[in-house]
Amino acid sequence: MKRLVAFGAALALSASLVGCSDNNKDDAAAKTGDDPVALLTEVKKTIDEAASVHLVITGRDLPSSGQVLASGDGVATHAPAFKGKLTVRAAGSPIDAEVVAVGSKVYAKLPFTSKFLELPPSQLAGLGAPDPAILLDPAKGLTAVLPTLKDAKIKGETRDGSKVLTEVTGSVEGKTLQGIFPKAPADQSFPSSFKIDKDTKQLVSATITGPYYDGATSSYDITFDKYGEQVEITKP
Repeated sequence: MKRLVAFGAALALSASLVGCSDNNKDDAAAKTGDDPVALLTEVKKTIDEAASVHLVITGRDLPSSGQVLASGDGVATHAPAFKGKLTVRAAGSPIDAEVVAVGSKVYAKLPFTSKFLELPPSQLAGLGAPDPAILLDPAKGLTAVLPTLKDAKIKGETRDGSKVLTEVTGSVEGKTLQGIFPKAPADQSFPSSFKIDKDTKQLVSATITGPYYDGATSSYDITFDKYGEQVEITKP
């Protein structure tokens, strides 16, 4: 009988120790996996090390007056370089342009031109568009906002086809956005959401909302894919 009691006590103690061990492992995993800043830092590293990334930028709730960046679609590299299309809206009318940015210069083919023209960065900024070559710049581009996200929190998970994406929310300071959105006020905060594939540490999409332009609260949705493709971008 004594042996039976002793055996039962030992069994209970073993189960307790295993349970504590498993709980500790779960707690450690939760702490590692639930750190939004650490996750965003890993995502920045993935983009910074990718040979290229395809981006699609879509503006929403944009003002009907003035000059604004409406959309963009292209491939950016760390050369730095960019090739794709940008659409700006002037006085409510869209202007589509094929754009190549390489060698610290930006070339655009506008609807009324038959060849590419060189555009100074100041002219692009006046239209609300960045020098697209810096979209992946580690210090000025899209990844610069990730580790500095204020009040970063993991909101939850969503499914995108076969992928399970982790959503991180927070706010971005306007001054860190000015490299990619020149008209963003430096002293304003922009509520933001980032969806991340934790398996690959890739940023899949981002939405950044705020007063980019006077008299309006607008949003830019940005998607990221085709990481690491070998792309050669040359002067047109």
